[in-house]
Amino acid sequence: MSLHIQREFEITVRLIQSNLMGFSFIFIGALLLRVVRSPMLLAQSAAPTIDTVIIGLLCNYVFDIANQASSPEEDYLNKPSRPIPAGLISIGQAKVRWVLAWTLGPLYIYYCFGIWATLHLLHFQALTFACYVWPRWYPWFMRNYFASFSYLILTRLLNQVLESHGLGWDIGVFIDLIVTIWFFGSMQIQEFYDIDGDRKSGRTTLPMLLSDRGLTMLRAGTSTFIVASSSGLSLIPFYTKTYGVLAVSLCALQQILSCVLAYRILLSNSVRMDRATYHVYYYPTALSLLLFLGVII
Repeated sequence: MSLHIQREFEITVRLIQSNLMGFSFIFIGALLLRVVRSPMLLAQSAAPTIDTVIIGLLCNYVFDIANQASSPEEDYLNKPSRPIPAGLISIGQAKVRWVLAWTLGPLYIYYCFGIWATLHLLHFQALTFACYVWPRWYPWFMRNYFASFSYLILTRLLNQVLESHGLGWDIGVFIDLIVTIWFFGSMQIQEFYDIDGDRKSGRTTLPMLLSDRGLTMLRAGTSTFIVASSSGLSLIPFYTKTYGVLAVSLCALQQILSCVLAYRILLSNSVRMDRATYHVYYYPTALSLLLFLGVII
């Protein structure tokens, strides 16, 4: 029994680890946003924190099991450590897990948090199915669309979960919309380091469609968007009259991180640097922007 649990744990870790950072940002970032806006005692925040972690892992699993069970050939080329190419589970076993996750997940959400939270999860499942399973809506702009609108759907799901605790942590959609737009305008940086893998698997991404000059212009445009959006949002405190120490500190932090991120995108000279830019620099910048918005709006 213990060996079976250990094996299933290894399968699950390998299944979700490549997208764990992105899902962690969505859920932990949204939780921190509420803590910054409405601080409370550790004892009061324990239950919401546990729910946030559980829902985050559930959504991570829901996405990855569908993605990997429906297109294992891409993982054989790009990510051989995932459970199917590593030989830990067969495609049939992955599909059984897929059916269970997509059935029991919504039932759990409905039982614990109600119909609206369940509808958000079903919306996320439908978007995942359309983009990754059938009919695979994946022209070059769809990865940006999927990533950004998944963020909006899942933060609204978490809002329903946290609202159920009655802690006054209900947050309007405006902040989530701003971050959604930021993701939509910048998410293409995840494509820069995987052009060869995407070409081998037949996936169409924006960097693949561009010449070397066009790719340079895309990097410049992405860097400009990141710095311009950061600078523009930094003006909001002058309108809202928010001049506290925390607001000023977060304003400076998100501006500095945005400039560093933009610099790395623009002047990257290797696949390794592009990969580090996305995995190490991108989400801290997004988190600083999110927390800054939480303080000033």
